[in-house]
Amino acid sequence: MNIKRVLFIEPYDGGSHRAFREGWIGRSRHEFESFTLPARFWKWRMRGSSAWFADLLNERKGEPVDLIFATGFLNVADLRGMLRPPLDRVPVILYMHENQLTYPLSPDEEFDFHFGFTNIISCLAANRVIFNSEFHRRLFLNSLASYLGKMPEGSPRRVPEKLEASSQVLGVGLDRKPLSENHFPQYRAGECHADIGPAWPRSGRPLLVWNHRWEFDKRPEMFSAAVNRLLDAGLDFDVALLGESKSHEEVFQPLAHRLGSRCIAFGFQPTRQQYDEILERGDIVVSCANQEYFGISVAEAIHAGCYPVLPREQVYPSMYGSRCKGRHFYDDEEGLVALLSDLLTGDSCGHVCSLDRDVDEFCWERLVHSFDDLVDRVVADPYSEENK
Repeated sequence: MNIKRVLFIEPYDGGSHRAFREGWIGRSRHEFESFTLPARFWKWRMRGSSAWFADLLNERKGEPVDLIFATGFLNVADLRGMLRPPLDRVPVILYMHENQLTYPLSPDEEFDFHFGFTNIISCLAANRVIFNSEFHRRLFLNSLASYLGKMPEGSPRRVPEKLEASSQVLGVGLDRKPLSENHFPQYRAGECHADIGPAWPRSGRPLLVWNHRWEFDKRPEMFSAAVNRLLDAGLDFDVALLGESKSHEEVFQPLAHRLGSRCIAFGFQPTRQQYDEILERGDIVVSCANQEYFGISVAEAIHAGCYPVLPREQVYPSMYGSRCKGRHFYDDEEGLVALLSDLLTGDSCGHVCSLDRDVDEFCWERLVHSFDDLVDRVVADPYSEENK
């Protein structure tokens, strides 16, 4: 077995970024050395972390390195310019969890051209660029012309064509055990006969799951409004309010107060086991995201057997729309309330859904070989388009 030595650079080592790094390293056949900074001050990470990491790498004492793997908060061009030989010639793979060209602005932010341009320059400086979905890759590539068109003169040439050739897609690994070969898809009410699979709901009242960050881009206020309207209509169900709350507990406090005992969980769970146990009790997972390039939390819940209810304008139709004939997508709050109401009252929009098995391909045990093989190909020929 040909084992490579990889330096993994993560300027924003928290949440899904940290889970990705640890998930791959914990299962890879290659040897890794991690260089990280805590998940805070993201703007300063994009501006200055390259100098910090260049110093650490130039001072590093150890075995020769085969490859550098970095994520999108790093300015790859700055890093390569500051590395001393022989590190300056080591190939670089850049993984794009998100991008600053198309990421929505928070209410208290103003547009800053610098951050999106950092992403562009980093992609041009890397040997290969990996996006977490084809939806994300295409969104990024299609936005380049208008973004670079803001430059009054001296705009770099043929950027979309160059990045089209040097980029590819590999999804994010899920920290879940792969399904067994004899796994049967969850039954989710509707016109199918109930005796062909597990019951709907799985236990007692239907359980709605929210398992996302409690921040503006996930639109928690939209979920709260929808749940309140369902309660006003007299529907009976439980809710699990999961995810990273940080300093945003007030977002869901009024909803949790109204739900009372029907709110079975509030905030980040102490252990992974407790989190997984709630997902495996859940019936419906809801996303209201205003940006989603892959959707790890939704994929985890689907894998655990939850029926997904998802905004149509994000990545979800490209990942799940062609694989399932169920009603999963909505366009606005009215559509969200209507779809949830139909599901909760047992109307004919549920069915036996195979999405849990489809998502199984993203479990790390199944996906890790794709990442490891990518490292082998890029190390063997850093500039070849044949190593996709």
